[in-house]
Amino acid sequence: MARYPAVDQLLGEAAEQTGLSDFGPGDFRDGLAVLLESLEHDGDLSPDADAAVLGDFRRRLVNRLQVEAWYAEHPEVDDVSVRGPVDIHGLPRTGTTALADMLSLDPQFRCLRGWEQGRPVPPPTRGNEADDPRRLEFIAAQERRSPDHRAMHIVEVDATMEDTDLLGMAFHGQQMMLPTPGYRDWWREADLTSTYQYHRRVVKLLGSRRPPDLWLFKAPHHKFHLDGLAAAYPDIRFVMTHRDPAKVVPSYTSLVSSIMPPADGERDLHGLGREICDHLRVGMEHAIEARRRIGEDRFLDVHHRDLVSDPKGTIQRIYAWLGFDLTPAVEQTILDWQQANRMGAAGAHRYTAEQFGLSAAQIRSDYDFYIRHFDVTLEG
Repeated sequence: MARYPAVDQLLGEAAEQTGLSDFGPGDFRDGLAVLLESLEHDGDLSPDADAAVLGDFRRRLVNRLQVEAWYAEHPEVDDVSVRGPVDIHGLPRTGTTALADMLSLDPQFRCLRGWEQGRPVPPPTRGNEADDPRRLEFIAAQERRSPDHRAMHIVEVDATMEDTDLLGMAFHGQQMMLPTPGYRDWWREADLTSTYQYHRRVVKLLGSRRPPDLWLFKAPHHKFHLDGLAAAYPDIRFVMTHRDPAKVVPSYTSLVSSIMPPADGERDLHGLGREICDHLRVGMEHAIEARRRIGEDRFLDVHHRDLVSDPKGTIQRIYAWLGFDLTPAVEQTILDWQQANRMGAAGAHRYTAEQFGLSAAQIRSDYDFYIRHFDVTLEG
């Protein structure tokens, strides 16, 4: 007997819960089927985690139904303007979050916030955001994070965040919080053209009552499917961050291992380390190839060392490249944030490559093409 339900069962439950039947466009059923199959055959989850995992799937299906119902009642949403966006991506743990948090302080950007992604309907309105129950729930959840998690990863409630839930609603997200290597094998090579068209559909809804319309995105996983993202957002421009992969890979593996639900027994951390090392390498290979097709003029490279050692100069260079105004007040706000949140300010994130079956030499050998291509500085 299968441990996890079939696709049709989950769709039926979401439809029954809402009284709605239109799940909207795209090939989300394919992704959901592969994800369920991978959980069944690859996963090491404790049975105690099943209810929460399946609850997330149902929530995202309910979100899809509610998005289509909202469009049916408010067809004018389809005409909402989406300018930009500016997209920050790269290998994880290279400064994507810090840079996104800094740019999110500029009110000319519309940020894709975590709290509105989890339940996009109804779309937020500026005057009511402070008391929006979704935002208050998000704040409460962040306050429950452990000191170790705070040291690993900064979370700003109103900054732009990874589009995990938007891609999750299409069931074409990376799913790094689940032990599903088979799904990720499929996802890396999947065509996300329709996924990002759906992504734009939800972004328009979220922006329909909350200007401005110049969007700021941030997601390291965008590097896997830049062509699909550029097709959905033809005016998009990319800021790509870089850092020594010998620092990146074990740090990210440590983060992922800490946020995955409990395993049924002992999780194979060496296997997880190998998977993540290979996974991120393939993503960078995809990104380099896609940049050639999209056009290098639409990409700005930012190195972690520069963001840390010269935040003011780095921010000024980004704004000059974008052709956007950087007011003195916004610049000072950004620099104040950077000083308050400099590396180590929330505590030390402790890990080693060896605890995940990796070594600095092996990682740098695997990523030699990346180090040479972008002239990445190696760290001691």
